[in-house]
Amino acid sequence: MVKRTQGLPLNTIILAIIAIVVLVFLVLIFTGGIGKFTGQTGQITPSSNQTSSAQCSEYALSIQTQMGTSTDSSAQLQLLAHSQFVSSNCSIYFQYSFSLYNNSQVLCGLGSGKCIILSGSSSCNSCQPPDCIPGCELK
Repeated sequence: MVKRTQGLPLNTIILAIIAIVVLVFLVLIFTGGIGKFTGQTGQITPSSNQTSSAQCSEYALSIQTQMGTSTDSSAQLQLLAHSQFVSSNCSIYFQYSFSLYNNSQVLCGLGSGKCIILSGSSSCNSCQPPDCIPGCELK
């Protein structure tokens, strides 16, 4: 006597898996969960704390050109402090090195823990431009 077993065909199992995946995506779409997922995996857009690398590079080259016209290192630092490179927070997040007239180097992009306090400024606790240059260090 031959025993016959009942089982699910392979096609039925594959269709069930596809149906479950589709249902999960539908739930994510209708509950707003897909927006959170795409927001985390999407391209980083510039915000008040982040500027695109290309834009920061453009600001850095522009201020480096302006600084090259001065022969006074403190005037060069003032130019940097008043530049778009600093006001756009590129000085905090975008690594770049500026050369001063006295052969000193200003290293930027070192994070919010670093700060150059400009002469004439009594204190720079919050490290806000134009009295300070946040994210940079003088070498």
